[in-house]
Amino acid sequence: MAGDAKILEPTEAAINLVADALLRGEIVALPTETVYGLAAIISNEDALQKIFAAKRRPSWDPLIVHVLNLSALRDLVEVEGNLFHKLRLLSEAFCPGPLTFVLKKKKNVANVISAGKKTIAIRIPAHSVFREVLKKTGPLAAPSANPFGYISPTCAAHVYQSLGNEISYILDGGPCEVGLESTILDLSVQPLMILRPGVITVAMIENILGEKIKPYHPLVSADPSAPGMLKQHYSPRTRLRLFRKSIKEIIDNFPEYSMEDIAIVYLSSKEAHASGEVEHGLKENVFWFSEEGDLHEVARNMFAILQQLDGMQFHLICCQIPEAEHMGIAVIDRLSRAAAKF
Repeated sequence: MAGDAKILEPTEAAINLVADALLRGEIVALPTETVYGLAAIISNEDALQKIFAAKRRPSWDPLIVHVLNLSALRDLVEVEGNLFHKLRLLSEAFCPGPLTFVLKKKKNVANVISAGKKTIAIRIPAHSVFREVLKKTGPLAAPSANPFGYISPTCAAHVYQSLGNEISYILDGGPCEVGLESTILDLSVQPLMILRPGVITVAMIENILGEKIKPYHPLVSADPSAPGMLKQHYSPRTRLRLFRKSIKEIIDNFPEYSMEDIAIVYLSSKEAHASGEVEHGLKENVFWFSEEGDLHEVARNMFAILQQLDGMQFHLICCQIPEAEHMGIAVIDRLSRAAAKF
């Protein structure tokens, strides 16, 4: 029964408890290397519907399925010949890890997972705790463990704050190592294309396959074939604006706010100090995603910092964005969708 969720350390007993709950048709929160997921066993449609209800997620937005290995993945999708060769190359290079494939589903996959579409999004997660649960349950659907459209959760406390009254258990695997949702690669089309950017970049995929794939463009769809394709997503409740170099133009557009009402988030501490804002007495309002500006660290910290700021008394959050290349594309994608609400 859902209620005041219990946060459990990932002991063998806790993993068994959570696995048994999943097999009974309950939904639970599990850690992945990307963000925390709200999991249900894929063979139980009632359990899958509980995910949509708990998240207040529309039924037309498909789920991601998580499996233990390539063999389990092949049980759920139609993939043969040259396509399987490509899938195997990518799996050997990046799996387990933050890469999701969109492939034609087999008839044994419930339509509720794919939102009635002929394809499903499926991946092999790397987090050891999630993998231990998969060994006991089989494939699990697990979108992010947060209310639909809100900031993604990267620690157990984030899940408890937003869904603690909707589920029974949160398995605490610590802060997420990647902190950004998986790259989604559509293998059901030609040329292959990225539907959602992540830490595994276009260049990395092209290097493995030896072929060009369709460059990522910020796709907005009212009928998405994979998660993360809506214009507005990952949004804090606090108004959010983005800048590249200077926040002056943003602040000038909001004369109703004093500087004390505004949180300023730079990519690095170096950028923050170079701006002069810290020296001008705004230390309590100035933050950064990374000490050195490393984009993997930016990605790892981004959602956690937005969660922190959303719980404070600011009326406006201003976030610096990187150049639109490599990992910067994924960071811009998440922040742009988060800001689209406002």
